[in-house]
Amino acid sequence: MKLRLTTAAALMLALLGGCVNTGITPTSRDQVPQAVWNRVPPGTPVQNIQQGTVDGCYWYLRQGPLETVWVPVRDIESVPICT
Repeated sequence: MKLRLTTAAALMLALLGGCVNTGITPTSRDQVPQAVWNRVPPGTPVQNIQQGTVDGCYWYLRQGPLETVWVPVRDIESVPICT
């Protein structure tokens, strides 16, 4: 019985872990300053760029073959672009 409760508790924690607020708010292309666009390297997929409310950094949605994740927008030197 204890094993079932432990397993059930672990499953609930795993399921609730997906309900985390990313702190990323929708941003239109017009709201992103030109200075940010000047630092973004060519070829970076920034169709759906967003700004993080927690860290102030810009993020884009990377759609890979297995998962879709938010990735920080980085400049040529691999430094995240933040306000």
